[in-house]
Amino acid sequence: MSAIEKNHKVYVGIGSNINQGIHIRACIKALNNEFTNLELSPTYESSSMGFDGPNFYNLVAVFKTEYDVIKLKKILNAIERENGRSLGEVKFSSRTLDIDILYYDNLVDIDKNIPRSEIVKFDFVLRPLYDLCPAHIHPITQKTHHTMINNTTYEKMIINQININYEC
Repeated sequence: MSAIEKNHKVYVGIGSNINQGIHIRACIKALNNEFTNLELSPTYESSSMGFDGPNFYNLVAVFKTEYDVIKLKKILNAIERENGRSLGEVKFSSRTLDIDILYYDNLVDIDKNIPRSEIVKFDFVLRPLYDLCPAHIHPITQKTHHTMINNTTYEKMIINQININYEC
């Protein structure tokens, strides 16, 4: 397999509602140290969903990697743990850091939830994806982010774009 074939394009969702700025900065620094061509969406603030808790900060990062999905997930889980995340937490609860693989090339793997089902359900996931790549085509719906954000019914929460400097 050539080097080009090993260079996968990955989109990850990043979220935090505990010391958000600290944990997201640490996450971005770790991603930047591990992967190439890191790009970030704007950050959005939204209320916690399914429980009472502090507001979440959410954004999306896109980067290139040679790792397969399993190795990538292990690396992302390690970054979460380094930031105080306990894996196996209750689904709707506060998080120091949550990193989800949204897309891995055009892979469709229902067991691994790739593409992430939340993309078509929640604006705090879709909006930052749209900001980074409005023309990207979702491999299951075959719709662009632009089409989905303008024509799809999904959970529209009140989200606000916020200005945060994540320079590490």
